[in-house]
Amino acid sequence: MTTSPAVALTPIITTPPTVTTSNGTSARRLAELSSGSATAARRAKRAQVSRACARCRRLQKGCSESRPCQRCVKTGLAEQCATSALITSPTLSTLGVGSTTHTNFARESFQRQADLVPVQVIEQCSQRFFSHLGPTIPIISPEYIANLQRRTSESTEASAEAYGVLVGMCAMVLLQVEEPGGRRFGDLVTADTNAAYGWVLLEEALAAHRHAPRRSNPSFENVLFTFFIYACHAALLHHSQAFFFLRETTTLYLLLKAEVLPNPTRTLAERLFWVLIASERAHAIRYRRPITLQITSASPSVASLTTGPGEAHSLAGFWSLIALFRPLDTSFIAILNSESISCPPSQGSLDETEAAINAALNHAPPSSLHQTQKANLRVTQLWLRIIIWQVRLRLGHLSETAIAKSSHTYHYPLEVAKDLALSTRDLEIGAMTVHGVGLTEKLFDIACVVINVLARVPLGFERGPAEEDVRYMRKLIMELPGGKTVYDKLMVKHLMAALPGIVSN
Repeated sequence: MTTSPAVALTPIITTPPTVTTSNGTSARRLAELSSGSATAARRAKRAQVSRACARCRRLQKGCSESRPCQRCVKTGLAEQCATSALITSPTLSTLGVGSTTHTNFARESFQRQADLVPVQVIEQCSQRFFSHLGPTIPIISPEYIANLQRRTSESTEASAEAYGVLVGMCAMVLLQVEEPGGRRFGDLVTADTNAAYGWVLLEEALAAHRHAPRRSNPSFENVLFTFFIYACHAALLHHSQAFFFLRETTTLYLLLKAEVLPNPTRTLAERLFWVLIASERAHAIRYRRPITLQITSASPSVASLTTGPGEAHSLAGFWSLIALFRPLDTSFIAILNSESISCPPSQGSLDETEAAINAALNHAPPSSLHQTQKANLRVTQLWLRIIIWQVRLRLGHLSETAIAKSSHTYHYPLEVAKDLALSTRDLEIGAMTVHGVGLTEKLFDIACVVINVLARVPLGFERGPAEEDVRYMRKLIMELPGGKTVYDKLMVKHLMAALPGIVSN
């Protein structure tokens, strides 16, 4: 059967003759003008009158027409919303401010919610921070918090910055440390639960952040405030928002002149640098993101992180955390993200990275570690071993020869699962939940790799212990933040596809 050659068809467009009026305007042009006027008339709309409640209008959030609105009901502030509906907020015209100064007005119009963060809340949240989060992220001190509280009573820009840090710190504690359904502060606050109160404080922090001036020479409070907002979004599984504020925090830190800060604050700023190193690299590995901060000769010295001889013992776990993420430099992140590079990594370079990670916990004897530090360090170390194993798998560096190191073999994740079960059984569940969903995600990553390997082992392989380790990890994940609601469902779906027998047993 022959096919006739394609013939290009050119459409013929005929243009109607132009009729010119007495004044020289074509009839077609008049028709267009007439049509445009009619369209404009049809599209004209009346000016919209804001029906948002006072709280949603201040936070610049969407609001429903019902009173109390759904957003305020969700956060336990229904009564406040209904009351604020009777109050008319001032407009630009009533204040005598022209429309051209709207941006300046927006920055200056932020008003703190009265009695939103009582002194008792700040004191209790700071104590909870020092006892539960301080061993892992020692970026504030009791003296620093007391100084911030004194500054909040001033009517200066520094007062607004201090207020933002305190609100952000309290929000992080409520969203990451406290039981979501509990009511730690009772009648001291209007919110129904800890989670609802944490949401209210996060919204207050975001409103303060939107109105804060953007400067090329940020203060330490600017950097710390943005970090707390990042931590809140991370605790709430807002991955994109968390990355946005983490990136902003690291950028602000690059602009921070830490060398001109007073000594106590400078020490906190240097600790924050290493916390950001660990946070940014963990986030980059988990979500395949780029990193901003680099470790150079100008980076803060680890030896300068203590303010006295008594702190060396309490910071031993923090030094181990630094040692875990220090070898994961920009070149490793580039390899992990499959960046196009001229020189692929050698087996030796990955071996050096692995050796540094394996030796990281030698910086602190187990007896000197807090329970929360043990949980974070042990799980993170095993997670990073799995990450390096995945890189080796992709690069073709694995083998099953008798002389191969165990970490260079295909079944190595099964050894990691065994180590995980042995190293976490003696830990209290509270020491793990305090790290939020980040620890849950690391356990989930390990479990998924173990499931993939276990599904492909030969039939003669002794599967019983490995399957028990998978069941243990699933049970542990269900007890951690986000486990029941998110990660157990994903794990069951993965098990049904690879190892359905484990789910049914």
